Amino acid sequence: MKNKKGLIAGIVILLVLLGVYIGLKVAGPKEEEEQTEEKEITAFEINAEDIAQVSIENNGVLYTFVKEEETWKYTEDENFPLNQAVVSNLVSGITAVNAQRELKDIENPEDYGLSEPKLKVTVTDKDNTQTVLNFGDDNEAVSGAYMSIGNNEKIYLVNSSVKTDLQFEKNDLAEMEELPQIAVGNIQKVEISSENGVKTLQEEEAGGLWNLYKEDGSQVSVDTAKVNDYMNHFSGLNWVDFVSYDVSDLAAYGLDNPKKITVFYEEEQESEETSEETDTEEEEEEEPVMAQKEFVLLVGNADENGNYYVKTADSNYIYTMAASTVDEMMNLASDELVSSLVTDYSLADLDKVTIERTGETYVLTREETKVKKGDSEETTTETKYYLNDEEIQYEEISDFYSKVSGLEWQSMTEGQNGENAEITITFEKEGGIQDKVAYYSYDENFYLVTKTDGSQMLVNKMKVREMIEAFDRMIENWKK
Repeated sequence: MKNKKGLIAGIVILLVLLGVYIGLKVAGPKEEEEQTEEKEITAFEINAEDIAQVSIENNGVLYTFVKEEETWKYTEDENFPLNQAVVSNLVSGITAVNAQRELKDIENPEDYGLSEPKLKVTVTDKDNTQTVLNFGDDNEAVSGAYMSIGNNEKIYLVNSSVKTDLQFEKNDLAEMEELPQIAVGNIQKVEISSENGVKTLQEEEAGGLWNLYKEDGSQVSVDTAKVNDYMNHFSGLNWVDFVSYDVSDLAAYGLDNPKKITVFYEEEQESEETSEETDTEEEEEEEPVMAQKEFVLLVGNADENGNYYVKTADSNYIYTMAASTVDEMMNLASDELVSSLVTDYSLADLDKVTIERTGETYVLTREETKVKKGDSEETTTETKYYLNDEEIQYEEISDFYSKVSGLEWQSMTEGQNGENAEITITFEKEGGIQDKVAYYSYDENFYLVTKTDGSQMLVNKMKVREMIEAFDRMIENWKK
């Protein structure tokens, strides 16, 4: 009997719970609908085309923007380089201000930071009707901010982004100049001028070969791949912040006696469109016309964030640029750019290689001729090699030359005096390369290597011995 009563009680409880659940399901959509309606309250609305003036007072600083035809003017500073898009975005943010809810029966607006609001926006329409939007405290719990209209006749809770979008500093309004996006392959020379003198990284006429000219006038050959990595710094330059358009006191930014970065490069000119009709269906593709360009960046002191004050040579605007970017551009260091290879010359790029060994001189030359393919008019290039004017097969010289071109130095050195070079190799190309490389026995671990540009390096002794032995084998086989 007790079990039967317990079963009946359980059924009753289950039915009650089911009824509550159904009631909640029925009430739920209505509650959501009410919340949705609450979020769709329009606190303020105006057509953007009807706005004639917007004044924004933020922490006692007044910004007034007047629309003349389709252009916004900044009345507090008419010479300021005003960014029209930024102002238009500010204005569009207040054309339709929706509220999460409207607060009723408010007796003390000061409880919401609205008695003396720190942010006030006055919107004036074409009929000279003004509406004042006051922004008070934040309600972080719901990501909102309190806003009133006029003399706090109505108070709303709006999304906090409405308020934060209106809080800015003067320099946030500036339209910044575009920086050139320089293609790496179009750069011909970079000069870095500082208190220590001028360093120049320059491409020589013998295509693809780069030299670094130091402040003391000495030069060193550098690795083309490393040069390309360095040049990448110029292909994506950006400002950090606009600082000023007043250049009357450049000393305040360290720009009265600045460091200077100069980039010489080529840029393709846009071809002029023509309406002339041609008789042929397909026009021949013309070679692009390249114009010589020069970009000069002046670098001053660092600001409180570590970024550098900079300006271009032909501009009156001062900006900041990231310290990492400027430091990388200024870092024209030979130990960062020089190739790890003792010599980086392909045999196919040379006219002549002269080897001096044990009092004998051997001259290796290369000759290319055009040869017809059978009976056709097509030709192919045939390359022959000569040692002291006698033809020699490439296979007979390849082992020696691969060891020459594969030698890597272990460390750079200076002030060394080598005596009686065991082997000297001179690389030559008409109008470009002339590099004499001498190998001297140094100690039990290294050979000292000196080059025409004055650079000196220490090279693993075993590797140099392998190269010399390969040369001796080549000469022995050639003499047979």
